[in-house]
Amino acid sequence: MSIPFNMNRMKETELHYPQRFASMMQKDYGLLFWNEGNKSSRESNHAVITDLFGIESSLRNIESFYKAKGIHPCIFSSLQNNELEKVSAPLSQHGFKMEIKDHVYFLHDHESSVKPVEGLDIERIQELDIDIMETIALEYGGDWTIRVVERHLQHPSYHLLGGFHDGELAALASVSIHAGYSRVSDVFTREKFRGKGYAATMIHNLVLYHKGISQNHLYLFSDNPLTSKVYIKTGFTRLAKDFISWEALKEA
Repeated sequence: MSIPFNMNRMKETELHYPQRFASMMQKDYGLLFWNEGNKSSRESNHAVITDLFGIESSLRNIESFYKAKGIHPCIFSSLQNNELEKVSAPLSQHGFKMEIKDHVYFLHDHESSVKPVEGLDIERIQELDIDIMETIALEYGGDWTIRVVERHLQHPSYHLLGGFHDGELAALASVSIHAGYSRVSDVFTREKFRGKGYAATMIHNLVLYHKGISQNHLYLFSDNPLTSKVYIKTGFTRLAKDFISWEALKEA
């Protein structure tokens, strides 16, 4: 990649990422995402306030928009420095409950030290069959995750890879190609296949797969220390960040 990594460009990619599986509306104060066919998915149904001036008016508009669609109003961080201290009080006053997310961001910038294990056949999944849907529903997120993945699969720049052991799905990982930046997601190893090195093998091969289709910067975030160790082994470096990730939901 000849163009240097830019944290703000990565943030823009992260903020706009949900438009791949949800509708998006640009407002003066930020972004609205929604998918009335998947109301249980916060990723598909949330607002992002990028302009913190006049936040009271923005919150009223957000609440009205989602309530009209029968969706609980939800707001995600806009990944700005010092954002939390500006939004905490207004969100609380409007009845939102805030949850701080321990998201650690990583950038792929060096070669993997992983030696892939044998016995895992990796292939691109372009549609979900009954067995894969059942696995996702029971072990990875539930029905709303199936609906996110199904809509995401309609976008040609979404690449979902499956790792199969003796024909049975053992692990998943995906990469979404955007302008200059690609995002790793859907990293999951089924419980009965854990401890075999499949997660590291999946990410190692996902990186190689990405190199074959794009010269983008490749990034991801993790909230699990164990998976973070896997990412470091596969060539990712933790990024310093000047923001706090959070979500705020109003259920009443």
